[in-house]
Amino acid sequence: MRKILLILFLWPTFASSSQLPLEYLIRHTDIEEVKISPTGSHLAVRKLHKGERVLVFMSISPLKITGFLRFRGKEEVGNFYWANNERVVTEVISRRAALETPVNYGSLYAINYDGSEGKNIFGHLAGQRQVGSRLKKTETTYAHATIIDPLIHKEKEILISTYPWAKNQESKGEVARLNIYTGIKRGSIRLPQVDGRAYTDGAGNLLFADGTDENNNHQLFYRGENKWHRVKNPSLNSGTPVGFDIETGEAYLTITEESKTQTLVKLKPGSEAFSRIFQHEKSDIYDIIYSPTSYKPLGVYLQPDYPTEHFIDEGSGFAPIFRGLKKAFQGFHISFTSFTTSGDFGVLKVHGDRLPGDYYLVNLKTKSVDFLTSSADWLHPDQLNPMLADGFTSEDGLQIGTYLTFPKGPDQRNPMVVLPHGGPHSRDYWGYDRNAQILSQNGYLVLQVNFRGSTGYGQGFYSAGLREWGGKIQQDIADAVHWAIEKGYADPERICIYGASFGGYSALMNPIRNPDLYQCAVGYVGVYDLEMMYTKGDIKRRDRGISYLKKTLSKDKDFLKVNSPVHNAGKLNLPVFLIHGEEDERAPIEHAEMLVKEFKKENKPIKTLFVKKEGHGFYTEENRMKLYTELLEFLDQHIGIGASEK
Repeated sequence: MRKILLILFLWPTFASSSQLPLEYLIRHTDIEEVKISPTGSHLAVRKLHKGERVLVFMSISPLKITGFLRFRGKEEVGNFYWANNERVVTEVISRRAALETPVNYGSLYAINYDGSEGKNIFGHLAGQRQVGSRLKKTETTYAHATIIDPLIHKEKEILISTYPWAKNQESKGEVARLNIYTGIKRGSIRLPQVDGRAYTDGAGNLLFADGTDENNNHQLFYRGENKWHRVKNPSLNSGTPVGFDIETGEAYLTITEESKTQTLVKLKPGSEAFSRIFQHEKSDIYDIIYSPTSYKPLGVYLQPDYPTEHFIDEGSGFAPIFRGLKKAFQGFHISFTSFTTSGDFGVLKVHGDRLPGDYYLVNLKTKSVDFLTSSADWLHPDQLNPMLADGFTSEDGLQIGTYLTFPKGPDQRNPMVVLPHGGPHSRDYWGYDRNAQILSQNGYLVLQVNFRGSTGYGQGFYSAGLREWGGKIQQDIADAVHWAIEKGYADPERICIYGASFGGYSALMNPIRNPDLYQCAVGYVGVYDLEMMYTKGDIKRRDRGISYLKKTLSKDKDFLKVNSPVHNAGKLNLPVFLIHGEEDERAPIEHAEMLVKEFKKENKPIKTLFVKKEGHGFYTEENRMKLYTELLEFLDQHIGIGASEK
């Protein structure tokens, strides 16, 4: 099987070497997803072909290509789902508005595994003329669609939850059954709130819907007596439905309570009395492990530092099989992308810090495993650098998690690049990280910090970062740098900070707060004027976006100025490099332009790389190559070998 697949897709292999060429590391992964059909007769594989995401269909016995989907032009294949044993529904991503990065505008396309009967079935493309089709013209709908239930036992329909296009993005969507052959909708039900979706029991019956109010507060509703009812229990109102047990009639939700990590609970739909199933002392619930044959949760994935799992149900023998696979792939993270309806077969993804992803076909009956394909066959685990989890305690008692990626060679007094994550309400995870690999491959220790305000560690840890963008968050980052120096890992004379989005903000704000800690700073698509966030960019277009800014930042102008790099540029007395996409809507390029203007006022040099047609992060391999080539040259100049003497 391995040999046949390698021949079909012509993946190259390379001999091991001490350092990977930059062009290998900036490449997009070749294989992005593999899923098995409901009866196990076919595989669907999303991969890159001449720079475009396409879908390849293969029969399993015999193993051969049976069909192919390539849109050509501006459209590419996004996430996809088997709707029945012959037909797949895929989201359509498009390159529009002068952007290089494909964006999901909500359209759905359906096609058979032999490449026949392809049709736009939902969205702004659905009303266009269907080449070669005599089917009834589908209605054009200006909305996003999320598949909430593939309705495997309904051969011709799926259940979708929609989110309308609107300038202020404040319109309510609907739930509807969508015919995957004709694109005709029926049985539409309006959603109760904005910015949400509906949830089912896995058999097509509506149970819940969620959304946010005008103050950006999460709300949960349950379906009863053919209408939506608002959940009143404060703990349950924060919940997100994650599963259902058909046998007991109980729904599973994750809930978030003040100062606590997420809890998995279960209850009867319509009731607000719930029972607690599982809660980890440090980690929120990252994902759910489902039964191969149903929507019932059997366990949870956790990310306290390294990824781990906890089972709440043995699942008629599935848990022991999972543990056996985990042992077989020790040192890596495993998860199933899909199962057959019978639960006899599944596609397993194996990934980790030195592996973007390998896919295997697992026979759960015989417990046999066959290799299918690799996401990036040109990257060998032996050539990549491991990511180590560690951490320290802040002065006010918070546990701050860190990840360290060392270059090959000594683990003492390395030149170090601090890599604060974006968000700020997101987090770094243990796993393959392009930035960490590129920097460590070129001789730099990489320090990543899950500072206060990061997600994944409970509501208390998240709340500790509110309105602390320029304050305690920056202190956590600086404390992590001092910690790495005290451990002997980092050379205190050769430290640079580099980050994107909020990480770009931190890359400038941290040297302002700690002027003697760094030798250089690199801001990538960063936010540099906090007051500007209220007047420019996509966040301010929504009432809920403004509520988010007021909650996480502040509305006080003096506070915003004190915590903005633009208004503190005079305190930056180190080499600075700004990288930005000219079509960035999240952090418009005016942020970078304002900072450049302030540097010129101070008669200070500043290096820039502004690129047309790129947005909030560079997409094309050509632009990535330019970014990392110039970034590495900048780092080599200021903290590379001999930089202190220079």
